[in-house]
Order: sequence, then structure tokens, then C-alpha cells
Amino acid sequence: MLVETGPNRRRLYRPGDPADEARRGAKTTPARSAIPPRYHPLLDWYERDYAPRRGLKPEADPLLALRGSGRELWADEHADQYVRRLREGWQ
Repeated sequence: MLVETGPNRRRLYRPGDPADEARRGAKTTPARSAIPPRYHPLLDWYERDYAPRRGLKPEADPLLALRGSGRELWADEHADQYVRRLREGWQ
């Protein structure tokens, strides 16, 4: 499967790439038995080097896990007011 990275630009899909929710769990590579043996090394390369499965689920992404952290800093005021207050002395 190809992923569009820009106008007229595509690359191979990697686990973790954004995808339509309806495609969750869909196959991303052909079945080994469905392609000629001479292409098996390409599948091996894809699985080993290009898109290895590291066991990290999107829900366990360390950056996404930070979502919501620090919310107690502005819990008593609107987020826009909090940012405005932080920027008051920047000029």
C-alpha cells in the first residue's frame, strides 16, 4: 500500500502511518503465497528493514501519552488566557 506524502509523492506504508479507520486491520502486504517466489526477498526486506513491527501500539506511543499532561497548570483559567498571561513580558 502506498501513502501520499505530498503532491505526486508516494511511499510504502509503515505501521503507525495515519490511515482511514475503516482500514484498521486490513492487509498492508500481499500474502507470500500470492506472489512469485522471486519477490519473496522484497517482502523479507519490507518486514525486516523498512517497516519492522516493534510491538509499539499507537495507543502506547510515548509522545501521544503526553496528551493532557500539564493541564493542571491552567485548570483555573481558559487556555487562551493562560497563554496570553505567559506572553505578557515577551516584547
